[in-house]
Amino acid sequence: PLDYWKSNTARFPVLALIARKYLGIPASSATSKRFFSQGALIMSKLRNRLNKSTFEIISCLKSW
Repeated sequence: PLDYWKSNTARFPVLALIARKYLGIPASSATSKRFFSQGALIMSKLRNRLNKSTFEIISCLKSW
Protein backbone atom coordinates (compact mmCIF):
# COMPACT_ATOMS: atom_id res chain seq x y z
CA PRO A 1 0.00 0.00 0.00
CA LEU A 2 2.79 2.46 0.76
CA ASP A 3 4.31 1.93 -2.69
CA TYR A 4 0.95 2.72 -4.29
CA TRP A 5 0.58 5.97 -2.40
CA LYS A 6 4.18 6.89 -3.10
CA SER A 7 3.65 6.50 -6.85
CA ASN A 8 0.27 8.31 -6.78
CA THR A 9 1.26 11.26 -4.63
CA ALA A 10 0.81 13.68 -7.53
CA ARG A 11 -2.76 12.50 -8.17
CA PHE A 12 -3.89 12.43 -4.53
CA PRO A 13 -1.56 14.59 -2.45
CA VAL A 14 -3.70 14.85 0.68
CA LEU A 15 -4.73 11.19 0.71
CA ALA A 16 -1.13 10.12 0.08
CA LEU A 17 0.01 12.17 3.05
CA ILE A 18 -2.65 10.62 5.30
CA ALA A 19 -1.91 7.11 4.01
CA ARG A 20 1.83 7.45 4.63
CA LYS A 21 1.14 8.75 8.11
CA TYR A 22 -1.20 5.96 9.21
CA LEU A 23 -0.10 2.98 7.10
CA GLY A 24 3.46 3.34 8.34
CA ILE A 25 2.49 2.58 11.94
CA PRO A 26 3.56 -0.97 12.86
CA ALA A 27 0.99 -3.33 14.34
CA SER A 28 1.26 -3.84 18.08
CA SER A 29 1.22 -7.16 19.87
CA ALA A 30 0.80 -5.71 23.35
CA THR A 31 -2.70 -7.13 23.78
CA SER A 32 -1.68 -10.68 22.91
CA LYS A 33 1.40 -10.48 25.15
CA ARG A 34 -0.78 -9.27 28.01
CA PHE A 35 -3.24 -12.12 27.44
CA PHE A 36 -0.52 -14.79 27.51
CA SER A 37 1.04 -13.28 30.63
CA GLN A 38 -2.36 -13.37 32.29
CA GLY A 39 -2.79 -17.00 31.19
CA ALA A 40 0.51 -17.92 32.80
CA LEU A 41 -0.70 -16.41 36.06
CA ILE A 42 -3.96 -18.36 35.91
CA MET A 43 -2.37 -21.70 35.00
CA SER A 44 0.07 -22.05 37.87
CA LYS A 45 1.51 -25.27 39.32
CA LEU A 46 -1.35 -25.39 41.79
CA ARG A 47 -4.00 -24.92 39.10
CA ASN A 48 -2.64 -27.21 36.42
CA ARG A 49 -5.85 -29.27 36.22
CA LEU A 50 -8.23 -26.50 35.16
CA ASN A 51 -10.34 -27.50 32.22
CA LYS A 52 -10.66 -25.31 29.14
CA SER A 53 -14.04 -23.79 29.98
CA THR A 54 -12.97 -22.81 33.50
CA PHE A 55 -9.80 -21.24 32.13
CA GLU A 56 -11.82 -19.25 29.56
CA ILE A 57 -14.24 -18.04 32.24
CA ILE A 58 -11.43 -16.89 34.54
CA SER A 59 -9.65 -15.18 31.61
CA CYS A 60 -12.80 -13.31 30.60
CA LEU A 61 -13.54 -12.22 34.15
CA LYS A 62 -9.99 -10.90 34.62
CA SER A 63 -10.08 -8.98 31.33
CA TRP A 64 -13.38 -7.24 32.11
